[in-house]
Amino acid sequence: MNALIRSEFRKVFSTKLLWILSLSALGFMLLQIFLSVLVTPPGFEDLNQLMDPAYIKTIIASAGAASIFLLILGIVAMSGEYRNQTITSTFLTTPVRWRVMAAKMITFAILALGLALVLWFIAAITTMLLLGTQESAPFEWSAAFEILGGTLIGLVLYAILGVAIGSLITSQVAAIVIALVFSFVVEPLITIFFLSIGKWLPGSALNAILQTGGGGPESSASDLLSVPVGIGVLVGYTVVLAVAAALITNKRDIT
Repeated sequence: MNALIRSEFRKVFSTKLLWILSLSALGFMLLQIFLSVLVTPPGFEDLNQLMDPAYIKTIIASAGAASIFLLILGIVAMSGEYRNQTITSTFLTTPVRWRVMAAKMITFAILALGLALVLWFIAAITTMLLLGTQESAPFEWSAAFEILGGTLIGLVLYAILGVAIGSLITSQVAAIVIALVFSFVVEPLITIFFLSIGKWLPGSALNAILQTGGGGPESSASDLLSVPVGIGVLVGYTVVLAVAAALITNKRDIT
């Protein structure tokens, strides 16, 4: 297994995709932080949300915005094997297919862990510096550290989910499109109109782990699952999809 993981790391660092998605995640996160601190949402002109410590925690939790980029990275890592027709040689080298998938999941979990730590630190420092330019509640590192655990767990699970989805949907374009449409269209609509169902979906579970409404100023932490339940739900999705991917990949004809 160690040799497989080393091989996966070599594959990842042999392309620019990791750096492109990491920088995209960083840019997306910083944009969210700047908008949250410097732009007042419509309808909240008379209310300084920056005086609310809970809102400041939500800003720091912007580090979780990298989740979609980790999801895409995992999808590309697995579906790319099929797209580039390297999957045959990969499975010929390692006939026990689940070991290949496990190695990919471990590899991207490690990468997600490191990226999550870096993004959380940048998010915390950026938020602290920006709050110093505004009338706001004091920045508390204790609140930032409450977000750290959720950021690490959320991004690691999303990276593993990406590998599982890339195994289930071997068409790279289709897998990415389906993942993006579900994340940005289907799930938000379900959450808006059927909150009792929507809060059990992966994105809402991630928001619960990050302790943020995730849906703008009208969102409320009271609409979310508790942190432990959110972790359990997201772990459940990850385990179910990973097992399904392993079973289907084991029976799939790849020639």
